[in-house]
Amino acid sequence: MIVARAPASTANLGPGFDAAAAALDLWNTVEIEQGAFAVEIDGEGAGELPHDAAHLAVQAFALLTPPDAYRFRFTNHIPLERGLGSSASAIGIGLVAGAAAGGHVLAVEELLTLGARLEPHIDNLAAMFHGGVCLAWREGEPRVRRIADDMPTAAIAVIPSERTSTAASRTALPETVPHPDAAVSTGAAMLLGVAIATGDATLLRHAFRDRLHEPYRAAGAPLLGRVQRLVPDAVGATLSGSGPTVIVWAEQADSDRLAAHLAAELGTTATVLPVAVAREGAAAQVR
Repeated sequence: MIVARAPASTANLGPGFDAAAAALDLWNTVEIEQGAFAVEIDGEGAGELPHDAAHLAVQAFALLTPPDAYRFRFTNHIPLERGLGSSASAIGIGLVAGAAAGGHVLAVEELLTLGARLEPHIDNLAAMFHGGVCLAWREGEPRVRRIADDMPTAAIAVIPSERTSTAASRTALPETVPHPDAAVSTGAAMLLGVAIATGDATLLRHAFRDRLHEPYRAAGAPLLGRVQRLVPDAVGATLSGSGPTVIVWAEQADSDRLAAHLAAELGTTATVLPVAVAREGAAAQVR
């Protein structure tokens, strides 16, 4: 039997648009045994994800090993289309399991390159494979650098029931932005990298000033503005990927209070989930 798992992730981290992401300690898993091909799913997406070779994880598995003689049993904990990297997790699970099944020994960079065939936005993939907090970019091939094991703050995921399509969300982004907005975001992104790499929560507070994507996605992700108003004393609040989930970044000593306050104010309209940064990435074991 092969057992594989991959974490959720939150991309952009405010001004790190399409470049920065952190892995989150929320995991999807799969158990794979030899036998007649079948796909079983428990948990998130059980009634809507494909139960055949069209499943994204099975597609990823097939890049390394033919899936025809395997039975897949997925257990999903990452909500779909909430900006928490569920697609990246599926790809990661499929690739590490496919490598294990086929006896392939691949570096993380090789897995990232394969994953980019199925997911063009590599920020979530980078964090999902590496764990911790990562920066990703392209120089022909995808490249990644893990810059920290953790964020300088605690993370609280605020997950609404509604969903957002990443493709649809990108249509809200303009082709160009004003030069002053680009300058602000460039400076903020530099501060973001330094704050994360040095573990400086005070500096991180000054980094959460995005003008490239969050203002344009606000209409389709109204929870962001509401959460920012509810917790003005947090270090920051960022749209997770294209949303609609919002990640609140809080001082460690203040995270429980802020989580309780958010849960009380938002009630049944959103799930408030304190979540750690996952220090490990996707992996598979043969048992």
